Amino acid sequence: MKLYLTSSVLFALVRSSRKSKIQKLLFEALDSHERFFTSSVSVYLLFQLLGDIEVSKKKQILSLIEDLTDSIFDLDTESIRTQLFVSESCDLEMAIALKEGMDMVFVDSEREVTSLPLLKVRNFFGETK
Repeated sequence: MKLYLTSSVLFALVRSSRKSKIQKLLFEALDSHERFFTSSVSVYLLFQLLGDIEVSKKKQILSLIEDLTDSIFDLDTESIRTQLFVSESCDLEMAIALKEGMDMVFVDSEREVTSLPLLKVRNFFGETK
């Protein structure tokens, strides 16, 4: 199964008090042959969420993300168009995941996130609607 890690999950992995639990869940998924992906947009949003940190820390975080994921997708016009057409239920990260054929998108959010017809969205700690 191909799983897309959003910036919210990456942020929680770096800064959350639950990061050890997230690491455990990610390792369990890797052991069951799940494959992780993200995008340059998600990495950019992660760095925005982290605020002002040293360049060396950013390089280290990017290197760890590259090790964790099979691929980091680029932003393209088709993803932007997808997001524009379904903007009520789909953010840019979801649009990239949809375009790249992901099976599931992981988010770390306290609010409910609705799955799309062709893409299941799952809160990292529980199912969404």
